[in-house]
Amino acid sequence: MLGMIPGWLWIVMISGFFATAFGVGQGFYWSYVSRKNAEREKLARRLGASVSEAEHQSLFRDLNADAMARNLGGLGQHLQDILVEAEVNWTVGQLVLYSSLISGGLGLGLFLFIGPASILVGLLGGLVPYFVVRQRAEARSRKLLEQLPEALDLMARSLQAGLGLSDAFKMCAEELPLPLAGEFGRVFEEVRFGRDYRTALMSLLDRNPRLFELRMFVSSVLLQRETGGNLIEVLNSISNTIRNRFLFHAKVKALTSEARFSALILGCLPFAVFLLLFFVRPEYLKPLWTDTWGMYMIGAILLLYTVGGYLMYSISQVEV
Repeated sequence: MLGMIPGWLWIVMISGFFATAFGVGQGFYWSYVSRKNAEREKLARRLGASVSEAEHQSLFRDLNADAMARNLGGLGQHLQDILVEAEVNWTVGQLVLYSSLISGGLGLGLFLFIGPASILVGLLGGLVPYFVVRQRAEARSRKLLEQLPEALDLMARSLQAGLGLSDAFKMCAEELPLPLAGEFGRVFEEVRFGRDYRTALMSLLDRNPRLFELRMFVSSVLLQRETGGNLIEVLNSISNTIRNRFLFHAKVKALTSEARFSALILGCLPFAVFLLLFFVRPEYLKPLWTDTWGMYMIGAILLLYTVGGYLMYSISQVEV
């Protein structure tokens, strides 16, 4: 089997092996550096000292930022934002390390069974940690959005009872469940320790960039503090708007349920036929992974299937 592998494919596999080893080494190194930096900053705070002059400029600097995120540039910042939004206690270095370990482990472990196709499987497996964190961030954003109308109603009632805006944030932090209670509680603590409302609320948006409704709330609060107005009425209006959006989404989901179920059946049909042929007539499918052109066909099919699925998903999305 090994003698049938062409020379160029050997070069690709060796390059992939060294790239995986390099990624694992970099992940371990930057994870170690990030952990040491966190320990040094913690010790400095206990001693009343500072690690750098830049830390004097911000009382509430981002403690989750790590060295690898800065070295990766835009990609590192994107990964950092996803981790913060998902509220995962990982650093970017740890995320890259886990991805490299999964990718290398799958690629090397499956090489003896499926041959060169294990490279593709390893690369896809390395994306699993990223998609898991991204899914958790999306789920957390949905939960925040579900809790937001109740929070706005509670804030409106607090303001109507004569409490200040800071006390309204505190009441939401005490009465509401996580994760919204944690976000509003952080805003209250930041304001209590000296940060102005604009900076604290903009930090809230930076941690939750997906929520347009939260941006509406922040804009309303900042505008009311600068120009005045009836904030209670604005909060009630935003709350009703969010609930109407929920109702509209539920109606759209009900009306399109049959079409979505049909698309699910059609999407699973190729895989079902493949499994059926694999168990009934495996020699019919054997050229797909024993012949070079067969492997090219598998790659092209998976690529076209993924692109088609993404286009169909994008078209089916309804913006409210």
